[in-house]
Amino acid sequence: MRNLMYRKTFSIAIFLFTVTISGVFAQSTDVVLIDSEYAQKQQVVDHLPSGVSVVEIKGINNPWQSIREYLEQNRSTTVVHLFANTSYNALELGGKTYNSNAVDQEFELSMLEGLYQGTNLQLLIYDCNLGSNPEGLSLLKKISDKAYFNIAVPTNCSSVFGADLEFDHTTMNQPTHNSIFQ
Repeated sequence: MRNLMYRKTFSIAIFLFTVTISGVFAQSTDVVLIDSEYAQKQQVVDHLPSGVSVVEIKGINNPWQSIREYLEQNRSTTVVHLFANTSYNALELGGKTYNSNAVDQEFELSMLEGLYQGTNLQLLIYDCNLGSNPEGLSLLKKISDKAYFNIAVPTNCSSVFGADLEFDHTTMNQPTHNSIFQ
């Protein structure tokens, strides 16, 4: 009887230890990408929850190639939180300005489609300009079509740090995640 109790206790202890260790070593499903020239970069870093993976996109390599390589090495990532300077119809990433013509010429975007594994990656763009007008939404749709990402953007906001930030527009009409700050 006493032996049976020790075995059960030992089995439960091993199970709890395994669950705890796998939780510690489990990779996050979120990554924060910050363009090196992003105007509010330090403010973003200061507000991020602890333990979130952060990748800075620099102008050294093609930014979309850098994103693809990160995602290939971190297959558990399902949500990408992107912080980059924008205008009403362009996105600045890795020292390059991506307007509609530049997106048409960017071959690396189509390489991202190879990461699709039955579920679209979520790309949340933290910006109050791009989603507030038809030209910006058209640009996001074009990027989404090439990269096969479900891109989400707020259409009416005053700050990307607000508790009320809502990603109310998606390019594939799929549900998306909340802000990394919530």
